[in-house]
Amino acid sequence: MVWKDGARSAFALGFDLDGETIWRNKTKTLPNGSSYIKGPSIGKYGPKKGALRVLEILEEFSLKSTWFIPADIVREHPDVVDKILDKGHEIGHHGLDHTGEYGDTFEAQKERIKYCQDIFLKYTGRKALGFRPTGALLQETERWIYSEGGFVYSSAGISGESCGWYMVDGVPVKAVNIPCRDEQMDDYVQTVFNSYPAVLAGMPRIAPYDNAYRNWVHEIEGMVRRGNSGSTAFHPQIAGTPGRAVIFARFCEYLAGNPDVWCAPCIEIAEYFQSVMGGTDDAH
Repeated sequence: MVWKDGARSAFALGFDLDGETIWRNKTKTLPNGSSYIKGPSIGKYGPKKGALRVLEILEEFSLKSTWFIPADIVREHPDVVDKILDKGHEIGHHGLDHTGEYGDTFEAQKERIKYCQDIFLKYTGRKALGFRPTGALLQETERWIYSEGGFVYSSAGISGESCGWYMVDGVPVKAVNIPCRDEQMDDYVQTVFNSYPAVLAGMPRIAPYDNAYRNWVHEIEGMVRRGNSGSTAFHPQIAGTPGRAVIFARFCEYLAGNPDVWCAPCIEIAEYFQSVMGGTDDAH
């Protein structure tokens, strides 16, 4: 597929603005977890400092992006969400509180997703059009999400390596899959270590920053060579720290100067794909 301006690959800078949610979920199971400071402080760094630094870097290189935000963080940090929108970036659905719990029935899952959308509408004046789930969903729920639910695309961790129609139980729906392969394009996987609570469990090291940067560039090179597309799952509480911001800025400079890559928010990629492939049932 030929993308906008003749690019060979479409790529979205996606950010998971999880804030304190992950750390609240982890520390609540620890003895005296509510008084544990370091983890929640790392989480707060995301919306209070990291996001602002990331926005500055994106503006420096004239790049637009998509921010997947738990509804609790939208409600707790409306000021930074306003800044994201004011800069022309997209916001996407990322659950309520990052617990991964949507409910055990179709009705429960649907109501939880709708509840999050109501929070988006109240605080931002718009509902999310993209979905990055934090847990398992029933197939019935997925069919609803990408039809009556009004979502245009999915960008999830287990999602292949090229854009196509999103599949539910092997059947394509008229929503777009924008891959986000966690093992390659999630900065948590490659650059995070916290001893207690353990993050990431079983991976007690931080990759050298230059290695992580080269990994990202090689993934883009592979996407261009194969005509694939995708998105990152970067986290402002990580990407916005001083040292990691250096390699993030280098990555943005690389993307901005690469004519083979159309770098755009997920919604623009999804809508472009739909405009080109909308009449094709076997687009994947």
